[in-house]
Amino acid sequence: MTLNELNSFFGTLLNNITSEDNNVNRRGLLTYVLPALNLARLTDSEEINESYFLRNGENAEVDGYQINESGERLQLFLSNLILPGAERQIARKEYYDQLFSRPKNFFTKAVKKQLSDVQAGDPAAILIRSLETADFQEQIDVLEIFLISNTISIETRGSQSAKNFAFTDDEITVSYTRNKERKTKKIRIIYQLIDLNKIYNYEISEGTAEPIVINFDPPLPAIQAADDEGVFKSYLAVLPATLLVKLYHSYSSRLLERNVRSFLQFKGVNKQLKDTIDSEPEKFIAYNNGLTITATASEISQSGGIATISSLTDFQIVNGGQTTASIYFTNKDGIDVSKVNVTAKINIVNADDRDSLDELISKISQYSNSQNKVSSVDLKSRSPHLVKIKKLSESITDPSGTKWFFERIRGDFNTLLRIYPNQKAQIERNYPKQKRLSKEQVAKYYVAWGTSPYLVRKGGEKVFRDFMDFIQLDHNEKPLNPENLGRAFYEDLIAKAIMFKDFEQIYGAGEGAIGQIRSSVVPYALSLLYKMTLIKKHNYFDLGAIWVKQGLPEDLKAFSRKLLESVQEWLKAYSKSDDLGEYAKKEDLWNDVLKSPEFAAFEKSPETKAIVSRYQLSESDFKKRYTSVKTFDFSLINENCRIHSNGTKFYISFKLKFGDMLTANELRKIEELVHKIQVKHNLSEELAEFENAIIRKMQAADPEWFLNFKIENAGLINTIGQVTNIYNKNLNRYKEAFEAQAVKAMKKGVPENKANAWKNIGMYISRDEDPQLSDIYKVCELLND
Repeated sequence: MTLNELNSFFGTLLNNITSEDNNVNRRGLLTYVLPALNLARLTDSEEINESYFLRNGENAEVDGYQINESGERLQLFLSNLILPGAERQIARKEYYDQLFSRPKNFFTKAVKKQLSDVQAGDPAAILIRSLETADFQEQIDVLEIFLISNTISIETRGSQSAKNFAFTDDEITVSYTRNKERKTKKIRIIYQLIDLNKIYNYEISEGTAEPIVINFDPPLPAIQAADDEGVFKSYLAVLPATLLVKLYHSYSSRLLERNVRSFLQFKGVNKQLKDTIDSEPEKFIAYNNGLTITATASEISQSGGIATISSLTDFQIVNGGQTTASIYFTNKDGIDVSKVNVTAKINIVNADDRDSLDELISKISQYSNSQNKVSSVDLKSRSPHLVKIKKLSESITDPSGTKWFFERIRGDFNTLLRIYPNQKAQIERNYPKQKRLSKEQVAKYYVAWGTSPYLVRKGGEKVFRDFMDFIQLDHNEKPLNPENLGRAFYEDLIAKAIMFKDFEQIYGAGEGAIGQIRSSVVPYALSLLYKMTLIKKHNYFDLGAIWVKQGLPEDLKAFSRKLLESVQEWLKAYSKSDDLGEYAKKEDLWNDVLKSPEFAAFEKSPETKAIVSRYQLSESDFKKRYTSVKTFDFSLINENCRIHSNGTKFYISFKLKFGDMLTANELRKIEELVHKIQVKHNLSEELAEFENAIIRKMQAADPEWFLNFKIENAGLINTIGQVTNIYNKNLNRYKEAFEAQAVKAMKKGVPENKANAWKNIGMYISRDEDPQLSDIYKVCELLND
């Protein structure tokens, strides 16, 4: 990456974190980056507990924290926002060293009880009180500090080139008394810099996990068991348990492939495993099935029929996560694991592209875990159900005539801006900031409107898996064809997003907010509203009213504020932990609130009954709304218009610029693209997908080339936007609406053969066929005249 790329992205990032009221702050930066950290498997969730704390005199500061799922790792977060023109937009290593010292000092002072004067109402009070306790100090083995900064990191000396800094691990010794016994332990400190360089990489890698590289010292002996040339190689090895303890200490649940780790119960060490380790450690290898490991690259040497593994890249344990965690926590309990060994099947996977790689690893994971009945829910962005939602987002306009942008792949929107930098204003106008949704946000909003608010608080793949379960199964828990996700489903999806966002606004943030636990109160309040409007298996709340208004009506806003204020009190009253943010992840809290007399009284109150009655669909209206209505799929014709709008000059120049990097087949396809644009013909889905993939690939290779590019015919994009809008506003008579446009044009003196382009578009759509580009071009000319 170059400084020019990063400087351009600096502005894009600031724009992305600027709120609707034109406010930009550290909270926005933190919120924006957290989902990327979760996708990179650096955290277990994109949800953190906010605990803004600052004491400049003591050089102590922290913005939030998270305790990982297995409970032994505390992650502290500090955001550092630099605004345009600031001297520190470009930074060197010393700058970050000073910032890292602030969360470290916070931790050190808290465990030494030097922050005990913090008032109970302070956002950091709960964390500080926990850090003071012996139980918490016993629980935590690793402190991981995340510094999130929008600064550009450059070489430490001289050069102005971009640099990725690594920071040496540190440690701190804590002493505490537990069960009348004085103990001392060392807590490892890991420093994670998430600077602009890294944030940019997350964007262009489309949310790919950050690979773990394991270096074995001494190298690991193994026997090659299989060799499927060009696909994978398999090795059999024996891993000492002490090595697994070391790996888990360094990486925790990051070691475990995300498709299976959701199912593991880390905190309760398996009793049989623990007993075997304690009493018969030599027999562990005979009693245990061992591990299945995947990697994508390796350093392996062969000698005398024995393979010696020096390193594995993209290391993941796809089966045996419970074994690994159990060994770690057994060792933590003081039981010697030095005589324990574990068998391992190591698969080194090779593939030409990431999708093929993911699919192969997913199958290895699925088959390795078949005895555990691991669900085969597809959590990848390529899921046909997510693809269908993307198509719906491109085909359905809301009542105001604009579309919501669904980011199926992380960085989709920013990729659009990078490819078309000169159309930035138009793209942002077409897709307002408040109408852009990532798949992780959609999952959170969807699940909050249900009976699992505790999963929303857990975030990460917990909530995403629940979402995917919902949209892949019908009410009888049978597979649901993605094509059956229709207009009503999409409108409801957006309505749920609107409700969640409006609830957050009503609750507020900072001064004037209802409280300081918004991330818990909002999903719980929405789930309670859902529960109040549930009749048997169906929810009769009129989500269509939210869709039409694109917001909460005033009476519902007033009611929602009272609900949020009440939920705030109920959560505080029924939480069995001072750390409410963590306790809100437990189903116990949800059940206690549901059964509480306070909620029962609220539900029975006249005001609640009046609101529920006002926004509850009748049986007939419910059936009418959810009767399947086919929606025309505009996604391919949208892509056609986007590609045609680039013009032939762009693709000819593209071919000249990147010709040496393209295969003969790719060059032929670009020539086909040029020809189709010249004769104004439609592109096939295969050709459009090729164009999308090759542009993304080259844009990542040389983004600066795209900065000087101007599209030839932006009017085509506006034209298909108008066509989509006419269709959506006239669903029951869209063919007549397009014919009316033709008549209107002829009345203005437009020749019939040209005006009939409108009529032709309606005719093709009525036959469920894509309109012809030749007609789109004609309408574009009419609109521009």
